[in-house]
This record gives sequence, structure tokens and C-alpha cells, in this order.
Amino acid sequence: MPIDRPWTRVRNPVPIPARFSAADLKAMPDLQFAELLRSHLVPRDLSRDGRAAWDRLWNTLRLDADLSDRAYDTLEEFLDATEGALDRGELVDEQLKRATKFAEQCRQSWKRIDRDPPAGPLAWAGKAGDFQPSARRVIATLVSAIASHRSTITADPARAPEADTRLWEVLRKVNLDPSDYPSADDS
Repeated sequence: MPIDRPWTRVRNPVPIPARFSAADLKAMPDLQFAELLRSHLVPRDLSRDGRAAWDRLWNTLRLDADLSDRAYDTLEEFLDATEGALDRGELVDEQLKRATKFAEQCRQSWKRIDRDPPAGPLAWAGKAGDFQPSARRVIATLVSAIASHRSTITADPARAPEADTRLWEVLRKVNLDPSDYPSADDS
């Protein structure tokens, strides 16, 4: 176990690196990796950038099989040590509360890693897949039209006017007609 009494309050949290890759996290020594996880079981920096860094850390851990296993094993060690101390009745008052809370944070982190990628027709669309069916249909239609537009103009830039016309037709079809906005010719 790289950290003795992992449930104790983290006095000097290990910062999430500004830039990192899965390879960087894999190369971390066990103690440094364990301290990074322990420092960020929950978001510490609630600013937009801080939350984005935290999300990126956990997403990287979840998406790389080796890192998922390493994080899972580290969390398991944290839980084993914490639950062992709780079961033995070694902790009282604040220590007991802290250890109980820490164990729950470890379990939540476990679930964060175990989460399967979203499934369903709009799984690739992330949160867009959570919308009502009618909104999902509009989103899927728009994404398809945008992808077709991009493919057309990438393959043959001379066909851009034709691709634009098709895209605008789709926008009108889903009642998002851009004619409400002035065109370059109207300026």
C-alpha cells in the first residue's frame, strides 16, 4: 500500500498536470499516481478550467484500459485499508466520519471508471443524446447535413454553393431557416 491511512485529509494536494497524456499517467511512480487519485477523488477547483481538468483526468483514466486497471487497483487498496480500519473500530469521531466519507468517494470514483460508454442511436453525440426524441431527430438531421456539407466541400471546394444550398434546405426543413439573418449580399 503506497499510502498509509489514505482517508486522512490531503494537506498538499497533487495538482492535475496542465498537460498530460495516458502515457504520462502510466509513467508516474505508484506513490505519485496514488496521491494524484487521492487528491482528486472529487473536484477541488470548481472553476470552469478546474472542473475541465478534473473531467479530463477521469476521462483519461476511464478510456485507457491499463490506466483503468491501475486506478481501479489503487482505489481498491484505498478501500481495503479504509474499510479495514472501520471494521476494526480503530477510528473515532472525526476520523470515523472522514474515513466513511473517503470510502464513499472511492466507491463513486470506481463507478466513474466503470461507466460504460453511452449506448443508443445518438451515443456519439454525448449530452445531445439526452434530449427528447423530437430534439434528438433535429440534432441527428443537422449533424448529418453538416457532415455531408463538410465532406462535399472538402472533396471539391468548387461544389461549395451546391453544398450550402443543400444545408440551407435541411435548416428550413427543421424550421431553423437562416433567412432571418442578413446574407453577405445584403450588407
